[in-house]
Formats: sequence, structure tokens, C-alpha cells
Amino acid sequence: MIKNLVLGEWKKEVSRELVFDDGEGNGYAFPCEKDGTPILNKCSQKSYDFCIAHPENFVRFNELVENVRHYKENSKGTCKCGETVKLIDKYMGACQCPKCGRWYNVFGQELLPPEMWED
Repeated sequence: MIKNLVLGEWKKEVSRELVFDDGEGNGYAFPCEKDGTPILNKCSQKSYDFCIAHPENFVRFNELVENVRHYKENSKGTCKCGETVKLIDKYMGACQCPKCGRWYNVFGQELLPPEMWED
């Protein structure tokens, strides 16, 4: 059994973008801060400047859109060799310690190597 088992927790990730599009999803979207300040590099600055200069091209013009994503982190624990192992489904519901090669299921139980599994 894996030691120091830490169960994965549900996380919420929020991203924001300024949208310039034709109302059907065709156009531009720029990542931005919570207050709507765009986060731009040299390349995206040129596109953003074009969008600001041509509001007539867009149905949605400079609209702040918030995207929310929920995901569950993987559980993890300490292998007998001391290495931290993320308990993920890499091979038929099991994963391998990157240091010593022991196999664990996603619940942290040690398994025989796959070559010893029966069909």
C-alpha cells in the first residue's frame, strides 16, 4: 500500500478573455485580467489594435467572457522507495513508480507487474 496517501481534490479554474467575433464564434479572443485588461505579446498586440480600430467587423466587440473549468487533481502518495507517485490510470487502471518500478492501482494498492496479470 502506498504511504501518505493524499486524495485528489476538485479544483476550479477561471480564465477570462476579451472577445471580438461575428456572433458565431469566428473572430478573435485575447486573454485578460479580471478587470478586462488584455494580456498581450507583440503578435497579439497587432491583432488587438486591428480589432479596436474596426468595431464594425464584429457583433461581439470587446466583450469580457469568463470561462470556468472544474477538474479533479490526481491522488498521490509515497512509494516504499520514497518516491512520490501520482495515482493515475496509465495502464489498465494502474501506474508505475518512476524510481523503482513498483505498480499501484489508482487507490494506492500495490499490484503485481502487468506481465504477471491474468486475462
